[in-house]
Amino acid sequence: MTGTPQDGAAPVPDRARQRRRGLRQAISGAAVELVLERGLDAVTVDEIARAANVSRRTFFNYFPSKAAACVPRGLPPDDEAVDQFLTDRTVSTMTAVARLLWRHVALARGEVASFDSFHDIWRREPSIRPEIHGALARTEQELARLVARRDGHPADAAAPASVAAAAVAILRVAVEQWRTDEAPELLE
Repeated sequence: MTGTPQDGAAPVPDRARQRRRGLRQAISGAAVELVLERGLDAVTVDEIARAANVSRRTFFNYFPSKAAACVPRGLPPDDEAVDQFLTDRTVSTMTAVARLLWRHVALARGEVASFDSFHDIWRREPSIRPEIHGALARTEQELARLVARRDGHPADAAAPASVAAAAVAILRVAVEQWRTDEAPELLE
């Protein structure tokens, strides 16, 4: 959300949204750092909140659990990206899906203090995997809903769900390959 431009100036970013994003990133960064250092079971929500310089209540306003604090958010990445996905007819749906997912990855890389660290946690902490799989499932469901809207399909149509499932699977493989390459190229 942006403020009203004055005298033809560019819109002013919504400070509240920036503050929320900053708090979310601080909490997530603290969670990732502590979990990498000591393991998920050895870290408490209170320790994460203290490290992020927020209250326990603020922690729970942003995340339902300490595992969730270590996982990037799902789709949609932002209103602008969704609007572009729904309205840009100069590209195919598959190209638009790829752009939307890469925007999502780029934002996730900025949201989680260290995207590399997130993947280290994924490998080391089996107890975080249900949260990761839940985030991927929510991303897939939201992507299917957006594909249906873009292409004028009913919400329960099989084609958008198939496109979304394939796209999220490709994204997972791409990220995993990027993380395990000896000399990784840019993920995008």
